[in-house]
Amino acid sequence: MGWPRNLVLVRHAESEGNVLTVDERARFNLATHAYGLTSRGQEQARLTGEYLKQRFGAFDTYYVSYYERSRQTMRIMFPEAHIFEDPRLAEANRGIYHVLTREEIAQHYFKELESKDREGLYHHRPPQGENWPDVEQRIHSFLGTLRRDCKDENVLIVVHGHWALLFQRLIHHFPIDEAVRRYKQGNIFENASVTIYQGQEIKGCSRLVLTDENVIPWAGKI
Repeated sequence: MGWPRNLVLVRHAESEGNVLTVDERARFNLATHAYGLTSRGQEQARLTGEYLKQRFGAFDTYYVSYYERSRQTMRIMFPEAHIFEDPRLAEANRGIYHVLTREEIAQHYFKELESKDREGLYHHRPPQGENWPDVEQRIHSFLGTLRRDCKDENVLIVVHGHWALLFQRLIHHFPIDEAVRRYKQGNIFENASVTIYQGQEIKGCSRLVLTDENVIPWAGKI
């Protein structure tokens, strides 16, 4: 087994959720997985698709999560592609934090806030949601599929910001504290940005090597 020749990660383009505050999203009468792209996000996806076609042409395999913003981004970039939906690519499920305002959480789930402070971001699992190790288990499983099914292929994945952060933690082996620091300082992956890994043989082992990170093809154009 070996890694894809090129593994290209594109964070989904700007979605309805990206332009709302935390409390506005809680009041928004739409499930987080159903958020569509804004008109600006659609243009971001179009421009990023043009960049990828010029650089790579067609890909061998295309993956998205079942989230609408992920599927829509891919459909705009590569409308003719045969796309695989994989639930392991879903964004971290934050449970009650998706549907309750900060005031409502403080009123009805104050013990959860105490637990979050005590356990920390990485370990705390919100009611009806996932903690970070839960997401990492999904990523581990998906990486196994890539190695089994996509050796030497060019693979394109539309990902989510938190998922991509934890993907990099696993690939680069940086510690939990570093992942939390990156999360708190803000998402390092812009909407419709491109991050590229190459599969390389290093000392007899197949490795994923980062070659480009957070390239923004639409910057200065919209």
